[in-house]
Amino acid sequence: MKILHDLHVHTYLSACCRDRENMTPAKILAEAAARGVQLVGFSDHIWMNKDVPASGWYRPQDATQIRRLRNDLAALEEHTSVRVSVGCEADMRAPGEFSITPEFAACLDHVLLSCSHFHMKDFVEQPADTTPRAVAEHLVRFFISGVESGLATSIAHPFLPVGDTERLDAILGSLSDAELTDALGVAAERRVALEITVGFLPKPAPQPSFSLETPLRLLTLAREAGCRFTFGTDAHDMDALGSLSRLQPLVDRLGLTAADLAVR
Repeated sequence: MKILHDLHVHTYLSACCRDRENMTPAKILAEAAARGVQLVGFSDHIWMNKDVPASGWYRPQDATQIRRLRNDLAALEEHTSVRVSVGCEADMRAPGEFSITPEFAACLDHVLLSCSHFHMKDFVEQPADTTPRAVAEHLVRFFISGVESGLATSIAHPFLPVGDTERLDAILGSLSDAELTDALGVAAERRVALEITVGFLPKPAPQPSFSLETPLRLLTLAREAGCRFTFGTDAHDMDALGSLSRLQPLVDRLGLTAADLAVR
């Protein structure tokens, strides 16, 4: 099965975009068409929940993001064959505390929910300690809360502790297959997909990284639990859009078919 969608693309509207000049909807869609991608999901960061205070970084990234994106799309001068999904990458600062409300989610085509932005140490609730087991238990708590929230189409970079991924082997290795399957079963029951992300690809040596077998174990258990999947580059610059094809070996190893996808 060939990968034909990228549901996790950031535009110039995300504060962390690394290429504001080129990461416009028009240029992104042109690049996607050239690469044979049939669906692009625009998923900029956003905070739209007054009951959960935003950080200073998140505060400016509000509903105007979506309005500006839709205006940009409406102004496209050239027809494109690439389908568009207007969504966001939502976040959580603790179990039960989310960056968007159900009402806001209902206005979007999709919601990617990040449940592991633990690198935001002064904002996101941290594990009890830094041992692999404590981080793993924290990931499970966040994941289950996220899939039970009713907000998510798919969980962005699932079980990837951002800022600590070089220890992924030890962290996920501290969870038994049964423990992971129990958590993944909640996602399957709630029909919340898991993102197969470029973040699952080990970094090249000599950078510290993890084994490809670790995300493969997670995704295999997810498939066996009945989960469906989306694909995402998490692109913040034009070069990253080209990394979608690097996920093909994962697709082949897992034996995925169109029936395994939440987006077609």
